[in-house]
Amino acid sequence: MATRLFEGKTHASYYQKYRFSPPQEVQDLIFNYMGERLSKPYGFAVDVGCGTGQSTRILVPYFEKILGTDISPAQIEEASKANDIPNVTYCVSPAEEVPVDECSVDLVTACAAAHWFSIEKFYKEVDRILKPRGCLAIFTYIPDMEVHYKDRSEQLTKVFKEGQKMLAPYENEKVRLVKTGYKDLFDAIPYTDKKR
Repeated sequence: MATRLFEGKTHASYYQKYRFSPPQEVQDLIFNYMGERLSKPYGFAVDVGCGTGQSTRILVPYFEKILGTDISPAQIEEASKANDIPNVTYCVSPAEEVPVDECSVDLVTACAAAHWFSIEKFYKEVDRILKPRGCLAIFTYIPDMEVHYKDRSEQLTKVFKEGQKMLAPYENEKVRLVKTGYKDLFDAIPYTDKKR
């Protein structure tokens, strides 16, 4: 079963306000890989576990149609409120049951979300909805942060890392997948043509 977190309206509004978009380097990797496999223009992308839409909106320049899905109604409500892009729609949907036709999607993305999915069911669903030569991009952020503030950056970073270490025994078991950079999720992808 998929893990359900980030459900409340307050949490979703903070997510919309403070969550950052995927870095340009990651975006370049995805679209360069797509360019090797598919011809432009790209038709349809689905961003699964889209949260409030930050990772969905990066797809806009590349696709004619984009669907962002999330299991949380509060996250989708926030994404919809921030959406003024005509080719982007959002809907509440579990990652394992995407409401699109078979073989209809050029790209499926899951940014910092796949570790919460029932991964075997998700990969079966991806296989159902991807077009031949379509692409799957799952990616996350590794929480190796530094804190910068005036001449105290080194000290603050040390305190931050100590806090992370103290809290680690209490974190959800799925967070381990993030800390390994999704290695296990990558290894489980059922396609031979894949790039890490």
